[in-house]
Amino acid sequence: MIPKKEIFEKVVDKIIDSSKYMHLKQTENVFKKILERIFEILKKSLNKGYIPSNGSISINQNIFIIFGIFLIIVLFYYFFKSKSPSVVHKKIIYGETIDDDTTYESLYKKAISCEKEENYKDAVRLYFISMIFYMNEKSLCIMDKSKTNYEIINILKKKNFKGVKVFQDIGDYFYRIWYGNKKIHKEKFVEYKEKIDDLFMEVNKYNEKT
Repeated sequence: MIPKKEIFEKVVDKIIDSSKYMHLKQTENVFKKILERIFEILKKSLNKGYIPSNGSISINQNIFIIFGIFLIIVLFYYFFKSKSPSVVHKKIIYGETIDDDTTYESLYKKAISCEKEENYKDAVRLYFISMIFYMNEKSLCIMDKSKTNYEIINILKKKNFKGVKVFQDIGDYFYRIWYGNKKIHKEKFVEYKEKIDDLFMEVNKYNEKT
């Protein structure tokens, strides 16, 4: 004897209606269809060559329910594993959100956009962040908001990086503009941008040697 389908559905409903899975109520119908199919397959399997004996009814019911619950758990596990959003790592560096999708190119393009709009303050900030990001990619320094320019300069010196002076000049100008709220003159910005390009080239040279 096979346990009634109602018994099986009660077990399914109990799991789906639990607080842990309330946010997945919209997927209930999909899972029920899958589980109904599993029920039919198991029913056919248990009916084949079945010879009733004393005590076998309750034993088969228990085994069937346990096996059914096990299948439900496996289904939920793989569903959550495939649907759960991947963890996104975010941090704020000088007012800019850095996440897994951030690249040197994306930061550099944002800086160019600010420059074209004559938003030089943000352009200075984004060019500086883009270089920190790029240097981090090349293992020259660690992109950490707690690191001061002084600490980064010491790290660069230990690595015999030839662009230390350029980085120091860029960093000093950035701090003066960003934190000192100083007015930006276009001529000075052009000089700053040239040093950004120089630093980029030095980072590339260092990378080629390592």
